[in-house]
Amino acid sequence: PATSASITVQVGSGVSAGSDAAAQVCGADCTFSLFDALGGDPDTGGSWSDQLGTGALLPSGDLNACALPAGTIAPFTYVVVDPTCGSVQATVVVTISDFPDPGGDISITLCASDGPVVLFDQLPGVPEPDGTWTAPGGASSTGVFVPGTSTGGPYVYTLEGNAACPDTTAVVTVLVNVPPDAGANGELVVCDTLQALDLFQILLGTPQIGGTWTDLDGSGALTGGLMSSQLSGPGEFTFRYTVNVPSCGTANALVKVEVRGGVEVSEPVRICNTADRTYTVSFSVSEGDTNTYAVTGLAGELATMGERLFTSAPIPTSAPFEAFVQDAFACRVVRVSGASPCDFDAAVFVPESFSPNGDGVNERFVIPGIEGYPENSLVIFNRWGGKVFEGAGYDNNSVVWDGTSPDAALSGPSPAGTYYYVLELGNGEEAITGYIYLNR
Repeated sequence: PATSASITVQVGSGVSAGSDAAAQVCGADCTFSLFDALGGDPDTGGSWSDQLGTGALLPSGDLNACALPAGTIAPFTYVVVDPTCGSVQATVVVTISDFPDPGGDISITLCASDGPVVLFDQLPGVPEPDGTWTAPGGASSTGVFVPGTSTGGPYVYTLEGNAACPDTTAVVTVLVNVPPDAGANGELVVCDTLQALDLFQILLGTPQIGGTWTDLDGSGALTGGLMSSQLSGPGEFTFRYTVNVPSCGTANALVKVEVRGGVEVSEPVRICNTADRTYTVSFSVSEGDTNTYAVTGLAGELATMGERLFTSAPIPTSAPFEAFVQDAFACRVVRVSGASPCDFDAAVFVPESFSPNGDGVNERFVIPGIEGYPENSLVIFNRWGGKVFEGAGYDNNSVVWDGTSPDAALSGPSPAGTYYYVLELGNGEEAITGYIYLNR
Protein backbone atom coordinates (compact mmCIF):
# COMPACT_ATOMS: atom_id res chain seq x y z
CA PRO A 1 0.00 0.00 0.00
CA ALA A 2 0.98 3.62 -0.34
CA THR A 3 2.80 5.20 2.69
CA SER A 4 3.50 8.83 3.67
CA ALA A 5 5.62 10.93 6.08
CA SER A 6 5.18 14.60 7.30
CA ILE A 7 7.87 17.23 7.86
CA THR A 8 6.95 20.22 10.05
CA VAL A 9 9.11 23.26 9.37
CA GLN A 10 9.35 26.07 11.99
CA VAL A 11 10.88 29.31 10.77
CA GLY A 12 12.28 31.60 13.49
CA SER A 13 11.96 35.36 13.26
CA GLY A 14 15.57 35.86 14.32
CA VAL A 15 16.97 38.18 17.07
CA SER A 16 19.62 40.88 17.16
CA ALA A 17 22.31 41.44 19.76
CA GLY A 18 23.28 44.65 18.03
CA SER A 19 26.80 45.19 16.83
CA ASP A 20 30.15 45.37 18.51
CA ALA A 21 31.11 48.75 19.88
CA ALA A 22 33.77 50.56 21.86
CA ALA A 23 33.01 53.02 24.64
CA GLN A 24 35.06 55.56 26.61
CA VAL A 25 33.57 55.44 30.11
CA CYS A 26 34.16 57.99 32.85
CA GLY A 27 35.67 56.37 35.92
CA ALA A 28 33.21 58.27 38.08
CA ASP A 29 30.16 56.68 36.42
CA CYS A 30 29.01 53.95 38.76
CA THR A 31 26.00 52.88 36.60
CA PHE A 32 27.08 53.04 32.96
CA SER A 33 24.52 51.44 30.59
CA LEU A 34 26.33 48.87 28.44
CA PHE A 35 23.14 48.18 26.45
CA ASP A 36 22.98 51.79 25.30
CA ALA A 37 26.59 51.49 24.08
CA LEU A 38 25.79 48.61 21.63
CA GLY A 39 25.67 49.42 17.94
CA GLY A 40 22.72 48.60 15.71
CA ASP A 41 19.29 47.80 17.07
CA PRO A 42 19.73 45.16 19.80
CA ASP A 43 16.80 43.28 21.25
CA THR A 44 16.22 43.37 24.95
CA GLY A 45 16.04 40.33 27.20
CA GLY A 46 19.60 39.15 26.69
CA SER A 47 22.33 38.60 29.22
CA TRP A 48 25.76 40.18 29.81
CA SER A 49 29.01 38.47 30.65
CA ASP A 50 32.23 39.93 32.09
CA GLN A 51 34.88 38.43 29.84
CA LEU A 52 37.82 39.35 32.09
CA GLY A 53 36.02 38.83 35.37
CA THR A 54 36.59 42.41 36.49
CA GLY A 55 33.72 42.24 38.99
CA ALA A 56 32.40 45.57 37.75
CA LEU A 57 29.32 44.10 36.01
CA LEU A 58 26.16 44.81 37.98
CA PRO A 59 23.17 42.38 38.10
CA SER A 60 21.16 44.97 36.16
CA GLY A 61 23.62 44.75 33.25
CA ASP A 62 25.08 48.16 34.00
CA LEU A 63 28.78 48.76 34.50
CA ASN A 64 30.18 50.11 37.76
CA ALA A 65 33.11 52.03 36.30
CA CYS A 66 33.87 53.39 39.79
CA ALA A 67 35.20 49.90 40.63
CA LEU A 68 37.85 49.92 37.85
CA PRO A 69 41.08 51.90 37.76
CA ALA A 70 41.58 54.51 35.05
CA GLY A 71 43.05 53.06 31.84
CA THR A 72 41.32 49.66 32.20
CA ILE A 73 40.21 48.10 28.87
CA ALA A 74 37.66 45.33 29.28
CA PRO A 75 35.17 43.53 26.98
CA PHE A 76 31.60 42.82 28.01
CA THR A 77 29.51 40.50 25.81
CA TYR A 78 25.76 40.67 25.26
CA VAL A 79 24.02 37.40 24.23
CA VAL A 80 20.44 37.04 22.96
CA VAL A 81 19.00 33.54 22.33
CA ASP A 82 16.29 32.65 19.78
CA PRO A 83 14.87 29.07 20.20
CA THR A 84 14.96 28.49 16.42
CA CYS A 85 17.82 30.54 15.14
CA GLY A 86 20.11 30.05 18.08
CA SER A 87 22.08 32.72 19.93
CA VAL A 88 23.67 35.91 18.72
CA GLN A 89 26.07 38.18 20.56
CA ALA A 90 27.83 41.50 20.44
CA THR A 91 30.70 42.88 22.50
CA VAL A 92 31.26 46.30 24.00
CA VAL A 93 34.89 47.07 24.75
CA VAL A 94 35.09 49.79 27.38
CA THR A 95 38.03 51.97 28.25
CA ILE A 96 37.92 53.55 31.70
CA SER A 97 38.82 57.21 31.54
CA ASP A 98 40.46 59.15 34.33
CA PHE A 99 38.09 61.61 35.97
CA PRO A 100 38.45 64.81 38.08
CA ASP A 101 38.09 63.73 41.75
CA PRO A 102 36.67 66.45 44.03
CA GLY A 103 36.63 64.20 47.09
CA GLY A 104 33.43 63.31 48.95
CA ASP A 105 30.62 65.25 50.56
CA ILE A 106 30.97 66.10 54.25
CA SER A 107 29.28 68.11 57.02
CA ILE A 108 31.40 69.94 59.57
CA THR A 109 30.49 71.82 62.75
CA LEU A 110 32.50 74.86 63.77
CA CYS A 111 32.37 77.27 66.70
CA ALA A 112 31.79 80.96 66.04
CA SER A 113 34.96 81.69 68.02
CA ASP A 114 37.16 79.45 65.86
CA GLY A 115 39.73 80.79 63.42
CA PRO A 116 39.45 80.65 59.60
CA VAL A 117 39.02 77.17 58.07
CA VAL A 118 40.28 76.07 54.62
CA LEU A 119 37.38 74.08 53.21
CA PHE A 120 39.57 72.11 50.76
CA ASP A 121 41.32 70.55 53.77
CA GLN A 122 37.99 69.26 55.02
CA LEU A 123 37.16 67.25 51.88
CA PRO A 124 37.46 63.47 52.44
CA GLY A 125 39.38 61.22 50.07
CA VAL A 126 42.10 62.56 47.74
CA PRO A 127 40.51 65.57 46.07
CA GLU A 128 42.27 67.24 43.15
CA PRO A 129 43.23 70.90 43.55
CA ASP A 130 42.48 73.92 41.37
CA GLY A 131 38.70 73.65 41.56
CA THR A 132 36.31 76.50 42.28
CA TRP A 133 34.11 77.14 45.32
CA THR A 134 30.54 78.36 45.38
CA ALA A 135 28.99 79.76 48.58
CA PRO A 136 25.37 79.21 49.69
CA GLY A 137 23.08 81.14 47.36
CA GLY A 138 25.37 80.74 44.34
CA ALA A 139 27.96 83.45 45.06
CA SER A 140 31.62 82.65 44.46
CA SER A 141 33.83 81.82 47.43
CA THR A 142 37.54 81.77 48.18
CA GLY A 143 37.14 78.44 49.91
CA VAL A 144 38.14 79.92 53.28
CA PHE A 145 35.36 79.93 55.89
CA VAL A 146 35.57 82.53 58.67
CA PRO A 147 33.34 81.50 61.64
CA GLY A 148 31.31 84.36 62.99
CA THR A 149 31.56 86.18 59.64
CA SER A 150 30.90 83.73 56.81
CA THR A 151 27.41 82.34 56.22
CA GLY A 152 26.85 78.74 57.19
CA GLY A 153 25.40 76.24 54.71
CA PRO A 154 26.52 74.15 51.69
CA TYR A 155 29.79 75.15 49.97
CA VAL A 156 30.21 73.43 46.57
CA TYR A 157 33.66 72.48 45.21
CA THR A 158 33.66 72.02 41.39
CA LEU A 159 36.27 70.47 39.06
CA GLU A 160 35.97 70.81 35.28
CA GLY A 161 35.25 67.59 33.36
CA ASN A 162 36.94 66.08 30.29
CA ALA A 163 35.85 64.38 27.07
CA ALA A 164 34.42 61.41 28.98
CA CYS A 165 33.48 63.00 32.27
CA PRO A 166 31.24 65.94 33.14
CA ASP A 167 32.10 68.48 35.81
CA THR A 168 32.32 66.89 39.25
CA THR A 169 31.37 68.42 42.58
CA ALA A 170 31.70 67.81 46.30
CA VAL A 171 29.80 69.65 49.03
CA VAL A 172 31.07 70.81 52.43
CA THR A 173 28.08 71.70 54.58
CA VAL A 174 29.12 74.05 57.38
CA LEU A 175 27.20 74.44 60.64
CA VAL A 176 28.33 77.22 62.99
CA ASN A 177 27.51 77.00 66.70
CA VAL A 178 27.53 79.85 69.18
CA PRO A 179 29.95 79.39 72.12
CA PRO A 180 28.21 78.04 75.22
CA ASP A 181 26.82 80.49 77.76
CA ALA A 182 25.67 79.06 81.08
CA GLY A 183 25.04 82.53 82.51
CA ALA A 184 26.51 83.86 85.73
CA ASN A 185 26.31 82.42 89.24
CA GLY A 186 23.10 83.17 91.12
CA GLU A 187 21.83 82.89 94.69
CA LEU A 188 18.38 82.79 96.23
CA VAL A 189 16.88 82.40 99.69
CA VAL A 190 13.63 80.43 99.72
CA CYS A 191 11.28 78.85 102.20
CA ASP A 192 11.03 75.11 102.72
CA THR A 193 7.53 75.07 101.27
CA LEU A 194 8.30 75.05 97.52
CA GLN A 195 7.54 72.00 95.41
CA ALA A 196 9.19 73.04 92.12
CA LEU A 197 11.70 75.90 92.10
CA ASP A 198 12.97 76.62 88.56
CA LEU A 199 16.73 76.95 89.03
CA PHE A 200 17.20 78.36 85.53
CA GLN A 201 15.39 81.53 86.59
CA ILE A 202 17.99 82.13 89.31
CA LEU A 203 20.93 82.25 86.88
CA LEU A 204 22.21 85.71 86.04
CA GLY A 205 23.34 86.92 82.63
CA THR A 206 21.98 85.35 79.44
CA PRO A 207 22.20 81.57 79.90
CA GLN A 208 21.35 79.27 77.02
CA ILE A 209 18.52 76.80 77.44
CA GLY A 210 18.95 73.07 77.04
CA GLY A 211 21.73 72.57 79.57
CA THR A 212 21.94 69.95 82.32
CA TRP A 213 21.84 70.32 86.11
CA THR A 214 23.97 68.57 88.71
CA ASP A 215 23.10 68.31 92.42
CA LEU A 216 26.55 69.02 93.90
CA ASP A 217 25.48 68.55 97.53
CA GLY A 218 23.33 65.48 96.96
CA SER A 219 20.22 67.14 98.32
CA GLY A 220 17.97 64.62 96.56
CA ALA A 221 15.62 67.46 95.76
CA LEU A 222 16.53 67.98 92.09
CA THR A 223 14.36 66.74 89.21
CA GLY A 224 15.55 68.02 85.86
CA GLY A 225 15.96 71.73 86.50
CA LEU A 226 13.37 71.88 89.29
CA MET A 227 14.29 71.81 92.96
CA SER A 228 11.91 70.93 95.81
CA SER A 229 12.75 72.75 99.02
CA GLN A 230 10.20 70.54 100.74
CA LEU A 231 12.44 67.53 100.00
CA SER A 232 15.74 69.24 100.77
CA GLY A 233 14.71 70.83 104.04
CA PRO A 234 16.56 73.84 105.52
CA GLY A 235 20.21 74.32 104.56
CA GLU A 236 22.45 75.61 101.77
CA PHE A 237 22.59 73.67 98.49
CA THR A 238 24.62 74.27 95.35
CA PHE A 239 23.63 73.18 91.85
CA ARG A 240 25.75 73.34 88.69
CA TYR A 241 24.32 74.22 85.28
CA THR A 242 26.31 72.92 82.29
CA VAL A 243 25.87 73.90 78.64
CA ASN A 244 27.70 71.76 76.07
CA VAL A 245 27.92 73.01 72.48
CA PRO A 246 29.53 70.73 69.84
CA SER A 247 32.88 72.11 68.67
CA CYS A 248 32.61 74.94 71.24
CA GLY A 249 33.18 73.06 74.51
CA THR A 250 31.26 73.53 77.76
CA ALA A 251 30.35 76.35 80.13
CA ASN A 252 29.26 76.12 83.76
CA ALA A 253 27.47 78.32 86.27
CA LEU A 254 26.45 77.71 89.88
CA VAL A 255 23.19 78.37 91.69
CA LYS A 256 23.22 78.46 95.48
CA VAL A 257 19.87 78.02 97.18
CA GLU A 258 19.53 78.77 100.86
CA VAL A 259 16.45 77.05 102.22
CA ARG A 260 14.90 78.60 105.30
CA GLY A 261 12.54 76.80 107.60
CA GLY A 262 9.66 78.47 109.38
CA VAL A 263 9.57 79.31 113.06
CA GLU A 264 8.39 76.81 115.65
CA VAL A 265 6.49 77.87 118.76
CA SER A 266 6.12 75.89 121.97
CA GLU A 267 2.81 75.37 123.71
CA PRO A 268 1.96 78.63 125.49
CA VAL A 269 2.07 78.76 129.29
CA ARG A 270 -0.58 80.99 130.92
CA ILE A 271 -0.08 82.25 134.47
CA CYS A 272 -2.88 83.93 136.38
CA ASN A 273 -2.17 86.95 138.63
CA THR A 274 -4.93 87.16 141.22
CA ALA A 275 -3.65 90.38 142.73
CA ASP A 276 -4.39 92.58 139.76
CA ARG A 277 -6.83 90.37 137.87
CA THR A 278 -4.46 89.79 134.93
CA TYR A 279 -2.55 86.89 133.39
CA THR A 280 0.57 86.47 131.29
CA VAL A 281 1.36 84.22 128.37
CA SER A 282 4.81 82.84 127.63
CA PHE A 283 6.17 80.59 124.89
CA SER A 284 9.54 79.84 123.33
CA VAL A 285 10.40 80.41 119.66
CA SER A 286 12.82 78.19 117.71
CA GLU A 287 13.94 77.31 114.16
CA GLY A 288 13.84 79.86 111.35
CA ASP A 289 16.13 82.89 111.49
CA THR A 290 16.82 83.40 115.19
CA ASN A 291 18.08 86.94 114.61
CA THR A 292 14.85 88.25 113.15
CA TYR A 293 12.11 86.77 115.33
CA ALA A 294 9.07 89.02 115.64
CA VAL A 295 5.94 88.69 117.78
CA THR A 296 3.00 90.88 116.80
CA GLY A 297 -0.51 91.28 118.09
CA LEU A 298 0.46 90.87 121.74
CA ALA A 299 2.58 93.23 123.85
CA GLY A 300 5.52 91.69 125.65
CA GLU A 301 9.23 91.00 125.52
CA LEU A 302 11.22 88.39 123.60
CA ALA A 303 14.55 87.25 124.99
CA THR A 304 17.43 87.85 122.61
CA MET A 305 19.86 85.41 124.20
CA GLY A 306 19.64 81.75 125.16
CA GLU A 307 16.17 80.33 124.95
CA ARG A 308 14.11 82.75 122.89
CA LEU A 309 11.31 83.05 125.43
CA PHE A 310 8.47 85.49 124.84
CA THR A 311 6.61 86.79 127.90
CA SER A 312 3.54 88.90 127.40
CA ALA A 313 2.61 92.02 129.27
CA PRO A 314 -0.27 91.54 131.75
CA ILE A 315 -3.53 90.73 130.00
CA PRO A 316 -6.91 91.48 131.59
CA THR A 317 -8.52 88.27 132.66
CA SER A 318 -11.63 89.11 130.70
CA ALA A 319 -9.70 89.32 127.42
CA PRO A 320 -8.47 86.45 125.20
CA PHE A 321 -5.00 86.64 123.70
CA GLU A 322 -3.71 86.31 120.15
CA ALA A 323 -0.15 86.61 118.84
CA PHE A 324 1.55 86.02 115.49
CA VAL A 325 5.13 84.77 115.38
CA GLN A 326 7.44 84.84 112.35
CA ASP A 327 10.94 85.75 111.24
CA ALA A 328 12.11 88.16 108.53
CA PHE A 329 11.67 85.50 105.84
CA ALA A 330 8.07 84.78 106.89
CA CYS A 331 8.28 81.18 105.71
CA ARG A 332 5.73 80.33 108.36
CA VAL A 333 3.50 82.61 110.43
CA VAL A 334 2.42 80.85 113.61
CA ARG A 335 -0.75 81.99 115.32
CA VAL A 336 -0.86 81.57 119.09
CA SER A 337 -4.21 82.25 120.73
CA GLY A 338 -6.32 81.30 123.68
CA ALA A 339 -8.43 82.50 126.58
CA SER A 340 -7.70 83.56 130.13
CA PRO A 341 -6.77 80.75 132.52
CA CYS A 342 -8.18 82.67 135.49
CA ASP A 343 -11.49 81.95 137.19
CA PHE A 344 -12.56 84.62 139.67
CA ASP A 345 -15.83 85.03 141.52
CA ALA A 346 -15.93 88.67 140.42
CA ALA A 347 -14.90 89.98 137.06
CA VAL A 348 -12.97 92.88 138.61
CA PHE A 349 -11.44 93.45 142.02
CA VAL A 350 -12.53 96.66 143.74
CA PRO A 351 -10.21 97.54 146.65
CA GLU A 352 -11.67 98.73 149.96
CA SER A 353 -9.29 101.65 150.39
CA PHE A 354 -6.51 103.76 148.93
CA SER A 355 -4.29 106.53 150.32
CA PRO A 356 -3.59 109.57 148.13
CA ASN A 357 -1.28 111.13 150.73
CA GLY A 358 1.72 111.84 148.55
CA ASP A 359 3.94 108.99 149.75
CA GLY A 360 3.91 107.37 146.28
CA VAL A 361 2.15 104.22 147.49
CA ASN A 362 -1.44 103.39 146.59
CA GLU A 363 -2.01 106.95 145.44
CA ARG A 364 -4.84 106.18 143.01
CA PHE A 365 -8.02 104.16 143.10
CA VAL A 366 -6.87 101.20 140.98
CA ILE A 367 -9.44 98.56 140.02
CA PRO A 368 -7.63 95.39 138.79
CA GLY A 369 -9.32 93.82 135.76
CA ILE A 370 -11.19 96.96 134.70
CA GLU A 371 -9.11 97.13 131.49
CA GLY A 372 -11.08 94.20 130.13
CA TYR A 373 -14.27 96.29 130.09
CA PRO A 374 -13.56 99.40 128.03
CA GLU A 375 -17.26 100.40 128.00
CA ASN A 376 -17.36 100.78 131.78
CA SER A 377 -18.35 103.85 133.81
CA LEU A 378 -17.66 104.74 137.44
CA VAL A 379 -19.36 107.25 139.74
CA ILE A 380 -18.09 108.14 143.27
CA PHE A 381 -20.37 109.74 145.92
CA ASN A 382 -19.56 111.20 149.31
CA ARG A 383 -21.50 110.35 152.45
CA TRP A 384 -24.05 113.02 151.74
CA GLY A 385 -24.75 111.69 148.24
CA GLY A 386 -22.81 114.36 146.49
CA LYS A 387 -20.97 113.26 143.32
CA VAL A 388 -17.24 113.80 143.60
CA PHE A 389 -16.00 111.84 140.56
CA GLU A 390 -17.43 110.41 137.35
CA GLY A 391 -15.50 108.71 134.55
CA ALA A 392 -16.28 106.63 131.45
CA GLY A 393 -13.80 104.08 130.17
CA TYR A 394 -12.06 103.83 133.56
CA ASP A 395 -8.65 102.26 132.83
CA ASN A 396 -6.49 102.93 135.95
CA ASN A 397 -4.32 105.20 133.85
CA SER A 398 -5.74 108.05 131.82
CA VAL A 399 -9.14 107.74 133.50
CA VAL A 400 -8.59 107.16 137.23
CA TRP A 401 -9.68 108.70 140.55
CA ASP A 402 -6.75 110.22 142.38
CA GLY A 403 -8.68 111.33 145.46
CA THR A 404 -9.64 114.77 144.21
CA SER A 405 -13.20 115.96 143.74
CA PRO A 406 -13.46 117.57 140.29
CA ASP A 407 -17.22 116.94 140.17
CA ALA A 408 -18.01 118.13 143.74
CA ALA A 409 -19.54 121.47 144.65
CA LEU A 410 -16.16 122.39 146.15
CA SER A 411 -13.41 120.96 144.02
CA GLY A 412 -10.02 119.93 145.35
CA PRO A 413 -8.65 117.04 147.42
CA SER A 414 -11.40 114.96 148.93
CA PRO A 415 -11.23 114.59 152.71
CA ALA A 416 -10.54 111.28 154.36
CA GLY A 417 -13.61 109.20 154.82
CA THR A 418 -15.90 106.61 153.33
CA TYR A 419 -17.18 107.01 149.79
CA TYR A 420 -19.79 105.10 147.83
CA TYR A 421 -19.16 103.87 144.27
CA VAL A 422 -21.32 102.61 141.42
CA LEU A 423 -19.39 100.68 138.72
CA GLU A 424 -21.07 99.77 135.44
CA LEU A 425 -18.97 97.29 133.43
CA GLY A 426 -20.85 98.00 130.23
CA ASN A 427 -21.46 94.33 129.49
CA GLY A 428 -25.13 94.28 130.38
CA GLU A 429 -24.55 92.84 133.86
CA GLU A 430 -25.82 94.42 137.06
CA ALA A 431 -23.75 97.33 138.36
CA ILE A 432 -21.17 96.69 141.07
CA THR A 433 -21.63 98.90 144.15
CA GLY A 434 -19.83 99.28 147.44
CA TYR A 435 -17.77 101.48 149.75
CA ILE A 436 -14.21 102.61 149.66
CA TYR A 437 -12.27 104.35 152.38
CA LEU A 438 -10.01 107.27 151.38
CA ASN A 439 -7.19 107.51 153.90
CA ARG A 440 -5.04 110.60 154.18
